Amino acid sequence: MDIVIIAKVLVSLVYIFFNYTEILKEAETKLKLTTSVNSFQPDNVGESYEFSSEDDSISCTRECTEQTLPRLCHYRFVLENYNVLSLACQNCRQNMSQCYNPQCIAADGYERGILTVNRMLPGPSIQVCYGDKIVVDVKNEMPSQSTTIHWHGLFQRGTPFYDGVPMITQCPIVGGNTFRYQFYANQPGTFYWHSHDGIQKSDGLQGSLVVRRPRDHEPNGQLYDYDLPAHVIVISDWSHRPAIDHFPGLMKPVTATYETFFLINGRGRFTDPVEGTTTTPHSVFRVHPGKRYRFRVVGAICIHCPALLSIDGHNLTIIDTDGNSVKPVEVQALHLHSGERHDFILSATNEVKSYWIRVKGGSTCAKMESSHQKAVLQYQGAAETEPREPGIEDEDVSSFGLIMNPQNATCGEGELGVCVSQLEAAEPIDEQILKPDPDVNSTIIINYLFPTVKELYQSNTFRRYSNPGLKDIIFMLNNITNKDSSSPLLTQLEDIHPDEICQTGVDGRPYCKTMPCACTHIIKVPLGAMVQFIIVDGSPRMGANHPFHLHGFAFNVMAMGNLKDTEMNAENIVSLLKSNQLQQSSAPPLKDTIAIPSGGFVVLRIFANNSGFWSMHCHYLDHHMAGMSLTVQVGDPKDNPPIPAGFPKCGNFVPLD
Repeated sequence: MDIVIIAKVLVSLVYIFFNYTEILKEAETKLKLTTSVNSFQPDNVGESYEFSSEDDSISCTRECTEQTLPRLCHYRFVLENYNVLSLACQNCRQNMSQCYNPQCIAADGYERGILTVNRMLPGPSIQVCYGDKIVVDVKNEMPSQSTTIHWHGLFQRGTPFYDGVPMITQCPIVGGNTFRYQFYANQPGTFYWHSHDGIQKSDGLQGSLVVRRPRDHEPNGQLYDYDLPAHVIVISDWSHRPAIDHFPGLMKPVTATYETFFLINGRGRFTDPVEGTTTTPHSVFRVHPGKRYRFRVVGAICIHCPALLSIDGHNLTIIDTDGNSVKPVEVQALHLHSGERHDFILSATNEVKSYWIRVKGGSTCAKMESSHQKAVLQYQGAAETEPREPGIEDEDVSSFGLIMNPQNATCGEGELGVCVSQLEAAEPIDEQILKPDPDVNSTIIINYLFPTVKELYQSNTFRRYSNPGLKDIIFMLNNITNKDSSSPLLTQLEDIHPDEICQTGVDGRPYCKTMPCACTHIIKVPLGAMVQFIIVDGSPRMGANHPFHLHGFAFNVMAMGNLKDTEMNAENIVSLLKSNQLQQSSAPPLKDTIAIPSGGFVVLRIFANNSGFWSMHCHYLDHHMAGMSLTVQVGDPKDNPPIPAGFPKCGNFVPLD
């Protein structure tokens, strides 16, 4: 380690000690005066068009101003097996008003078993103010299933053991047990919570998380009049079969196995070939004529279908991506991949009536008749509750006009797309992020391996794989398929046998002697270093834009795109970046989830100033489950915050006698 990196480490530690500690002390003092630990937050805040009143000292979903004092925001999450169209819905199919009964989940009108938090789909929306303390008691009432909850996009600086990743930051929460997550809302923006255990979020364990700050502190705050709890849009892909049928996958599936539907805030309709279109309600978002509204959109997508969002007759002014402000860009449609969030401003200046909000599947789902959904934008005073215009489910994507975040980063001259790499951060960036040479360069190659039947099903060999209906695939990063360790890396590193962790070469990088190998894949970087990740999609160009998510950080997007196969290597990408031959922003935006173009690349940079073990993975559930992940270890274990007293432990039990 050279003297420059040592100096950066010292600066980072000094900053954390003298600034962060004081912030927490001040917040704790205020919290004691303004909260009650025995009061749980209500579940239905996402349905409200008004904030709690000023004299309400309990609700955390309130207007956030300069005078707002931090509060303790205590939530109770009860996780259980449940079902769509339970008896709580009574005669919902024929009487739409009964679809709004307490604990009724109507979804798109297809009855199936699901997993829920507090019998809601999506689960409760957490909406707080910057500086609040969030406490969530997660009660696992799912028989014979473990779980964890990840708070997607929150850095968990100082609280890495609450990041919610099984066998990295904590032990899974077993059935019948309660685990308390507690951390500070010290990042403003639109975030997302979901189960990080197996494929549970695909069956319903996910919801939104919003941290507001005073509008005067928002770089784009002058552009909108309202930022309301009810204007959070959660787009989720949906299946009429349980998620387990998608992993590893069925060789000869019935049609519905891989048919993809969408829900908007847990609602929608679908067309059955026999019974016709269901009559369950659409989600409705209300606005007043002449006003400007901030909408927050969560891409709660689990498999390979990105979602294209548009609103009839309205443009979308993008002002934020993954909780990070950007200079405004006006588009006609917005593309979201799994785990991404975008905020936009909608000006309600059209004719007073109702308009369709449309979601259409992209990539491998673009030709599926089922991959669309609608919601309603309703102006106050509109005579009808739903628009009279017919659907445009079969309309070509190119007809939408300018698209934010298009597939495969098609943003060159003459193309109707605005790429993330073209956005500009709306808040000052650290100029050091633009220096030519980072302290650490880390190349990550996405690999697919198509094993033969003999290789995959060899006696006494059990390799994890996925089958998307074509052939068996083993997913890898740098020729390694990641395997969970037997105990959490963050809290029980000393209990993990060295043979579980991938071996490293003389350069300190993990490698495999033979391919494929399965081991706990860890990339180590020094605390305080400026790290550059070059992620290259070396898999077959099949149209999948792998959405990669990094826990614990937001990264600056330095460049992204596609090159000829002969040019697609890290050395050439670095050379092109240094010579300004790649499409770059003068103020690279921050994100925590990025869709890598099929067969393309992204260049990302972080300041490694958050010690801990942080997961980096493809956000497609089956890819992640089948090994397309790794762990970024920042600093040494001695740099990590102390483990909470009594923190749960787990591991192997193999007695010697």
